[in-house]
Amino acid sequence: MKVPLQKYWEVQKKYLAPFKGKLVLLTILLISGTALQIFTPLVIESYIDLATQETVNQSLSTFLNIIGIPVPNVGNIFATLIILASIYTALMLIQQAISLGSVYVNQNLSWSSTNKLRQDLTQHCVDLDMTFHNEHKPGEMIERIDGDVNTLAQFLSTFSVQLLTSILLIVGVLITFFTKHWILGVCFTVFTLLAIVIMYILRNFSVKAWEEQRQTSADMFGTIEESLSAIEDIKANGGVRNAMRKFFDYSRKDFKAWKKALLRGQLFVMAIWGVIAIINTLVFAPSIPLLENDIISLGTVFLIQIYAGLLLRPIFVITRQMQDLQRAGASIDRINKLFDTKKKILDTGIEKLSSGPLEIEFNKLNFAYNEDNYVLNDISFKLYPGKTLGILGHTGSGKTTISRLLFRLYDPKPDDGEILLNSIKIKDIPLEDLRDRISYVTQSVELFQASVRENVTLFDDRVSDEKITSILNDIGLDDWFSKLPEGLDTIISSSEHGISAGEAQLLALARVFIKSPNLVVLDEASSRLDPVTENLLDAAIEKLLINRTGIIIAHRLATLEKVDDILIIDKGNIMEYGKREDLANDHDTQFYRLLQTGEIEELLR
Repeated sequence: MKVPLQKYWEVQKKYLAPFKGKLVLLTILLISGTALQIFTPLVIESYIDLATQETVNQSLSTFLNIIGIPVPNVGNIFATLIILASIYTALMLIQQAISLGSVYVNQNLSWSSTNKLRQDLTQHCVDLDMTFHNEHKPGEMIERIDGDVNTLAQFLSTFSVQLLTSILLIVGVLITFFTKHWILGVCFTVFTLLAIVIMYILRNFSVKAWEEQRQTSADMFGTIEESLSAIEDIKANGGVRNAMRKFFDYSRKDFKAWKKALLRGQLFVMAIWGVIAIINTLVFAPSIPLLENDIISLGTVFLIQIYAGLLLRPIFVITRQMQDLQRAGASIDRINKLFDTKKKILDTGIEKLSSGPLEIEFNKLNFAYNEDNYVLNDISFKLYPGKTLGILGHTGSGKTTISRLLFRLYDPKPDDGEILLNSIKIKDIPLEDLRDRISYVTQSVELFQASVRENVTLFDDRVSDEKITSILNDIGLDDWFSKLPEGLDTIISSSEHGISAGEAQLLALARVFIKSPNLVVLDEASSRLDPVTENLLDAAIEKLLINRTGIIIAHRLATLEKVDDILIIDKGNIMEYGKREDLANDHDTQFYRLLQTGEIEELLR
C-alpha cells in the first residue's frame, strides 16, 4: 500500500502556512547544526595529526586565519592543542544550544499546527449530520480526532525540514570525503546510495498494518465509551462480566494489531541497519592501504570513523522519517476520510424568519431513518403562532422524530412532504437562524463537569451573572442555588455537588430562558419526576411558553392540561388531531377515552 506524499504536502501546506516564521527559524537552526556537525570533526582530525607531529589540515588553517588565530608550527604543539581543544569544546556547546533550540521550536511548531488541525477536525465532526453520529461511537471519534492527530504532531512540522537537513548533511560529508581522496568519496557514495535504495524499497512495508492498528484502537475506545455510558444499566442487570469480556476482546484485537505493526516496523529498521553494518565494514577497507602509503593521515582515518557514524545518522533519520510517514500516512488517510465525509443536510437557505412566535406546518410528511422503513406516514398539521401543541403516543410511535425534523437533525426525501415555519420551507431557512429560534429540552439532560454558570450558558461568557441568577430564582431554583458553596462557580456535575433529575430539567429550562427562542419543544421533560419538582417544572414551563409557540411531547396528561391542540400518533400515523377542548368534550374521541382511563399505552395498543 503506497502512501501518497501529495496528501502529506496538502496537510503540511495548510496547517504550517500560518507559522512560516517558526518554520524558517527551525530551518535556520537545523541547517546551522548540520554545518557544525560537518565542521567540528575537522578540529579532531587536526588535533590528532598535530599530536602525532603532523601539520594542521588546510580547512582548519583557513578557519584559524579567518578568526584571527595564527597557524601554529610544530614547535608550539602544546599551546595549539589547547586552542584546538577549546575550539572543539566551544563548537560542541554551540551545537548543543542549537539542538536545544531546535527541539523547543519544533515542539512549539508541531503542537501549534496540529492543534489547528484538531480544531478543524472536531468542528467538521460536530457539523456532520446525526446519521453520521449514530454510526460512530463517541469513543471511536475521540480516538480518530485526538489519536490520529497526535500521531502527526511530531511528524507534521519536522518531516520536510529534517529531510532537507539530512540530505544537506549527507552531501556535505560526501564532499568532504572527496576532498580527502576520491576513493573514499566513491566508496561512501556507493554505500549511501545503496542504503537509500534499500530504504526506499522497504518504505511501505508496514503502512497497512499501522492503518489497521489505528482502526482497532478506535474500536476499543468506542466500546469503552459505550460501556461507561451504560454503566448504570450494566451493573443493575449483572452485565459487568459480559461488558469486560467485550472489552478484553477488543483490547486483544488492538494488541495483536499493534504487535503486528510494530514488528513490521522493527523488521524494516533491522533490515536497513543490517545492510548498513555490512556496507560500513566494507567501506572502511580502503582506509588501510591509503594510510600505509601515506596518502591519508592518522587523523583522517579517525575522521573517516567519525564521518561514517555521522553519515549513518541522516540515513537513519530519513529511515525513521519514512517509517513515521507510514504511520502518519495511515493517520492522514483516516483524517482525510473524515474530512471527505459530506453533510447530507445542506445549509443553502437564505430566507430569514421574522421575530415573534413561529407558525408550524407539517404538510403530508413521510420520513424514514433507513430506506423504505418509514417511521412517519402522511403527517399533516398546523400550529398557529403562540399556540401550544401536545403530542401523545407510546414509545416508538414517532413523537421524537417530529421534533428532530424541526431542527433539521434529519431531512426527509425531497418528495416526502415538507415542513414550513411562517410559511417558509424549512430547507430555505439558514441552519443557524433556524436553530437559534428553536430550543429543545429532552427527557435526558446532559450536564457538563463544569460550573453552574457554564452549564446554564453552555459556556457563553457574554451572559451576565445577574441574568443567570434572576432566571434561576424565577424558575424555582433559588433554594437550591442558595445552598451552593461557591454560587455560580460551583462545579455541579461532580459527586459532591450532584443534582437531581428534576433540578437538571429546571437547569435545562434555564438554558432556554437565556436563549429566548421563538419555539420551544419539550420532549417528555417532566417524566420520572416527583410531584413537588414536577409542579416547579410545570410552573417554569408555563412562564416559558408565554408569547412563544410550544410543542410538548408528554406521557402524563397533567402536563397537557393547558395546551391548545392535541396530536395523537401511533406507529407513525396520526390517529387524532384537533383542539384540546373539542377532543376532550367529544365522547367518541381517543383523547376523551384517554382522559377517562389515563393509560396511554393501553389505549393505543
